[in-house]
Amino acid sequence: MKWSVVGLASGLLVGFLAGFFLGATYSPQVYVEEPQIIGVYFSPDGGCESAVLNWIGKANSTIHVLIYSFTLDSIGNALIDAHERGVEVKVVFEKSQISQYSEYNRLRNAGVSVRNDTNPDLMHNKVMIVDSSTVLTGSFNWSTNAQESNNENLVVISSRPVANSFEIDFQTIWNQGL
Repeated sequence: MKWSVVGLASGLLVGFLAGFFLGATYSPQVYVEEPQIIGVYFSPDGGCESAVLNWIGKANSTIHVLIYSFTLDSIGNALIDAHERGVEVKVVFEKSQISQYSEYNRLRNAGVSVRNDTNPDLMHNKVMIVDSSTVLTGSFNWSTNAQESNNENLVVISSRPVANSFEIDFQTIWNQGL
């Protein structure tokens, strides 16, 4: 069986990202279906925010988010819209980043299910799982600085098995959150 350069790179990237974000709780997975990298974005102004908004708009049933810094009103608005159209939206925030500028209170007041992380250290994830099949992850925080100033990245991966691995981590952190 021949491996394409893109296929091999995709597999290595997914393995690295899963290992990095899931840490010690991650056990190596062998995927029957090869994950597909749908998009790779960079900031500043490289399309990260637009990609997040696009995938929120495409969601049909669920959006599960683990986010370190979240101050972008545009993404907050899109999550509220998704919630209002019947999509299950759940967001875990890093507790040290919840402030007057954070989208935490605005989402909570709009009826979106939000929690803050209870890890005594940092919950440094930047992950969105859409419809149990697509994962957006990378260094991109949902903030103006990340979008307009910082060097950030975002990778969009289409794979139910990869999404399931991230979903397991999401559920663990969600269930421990307040």
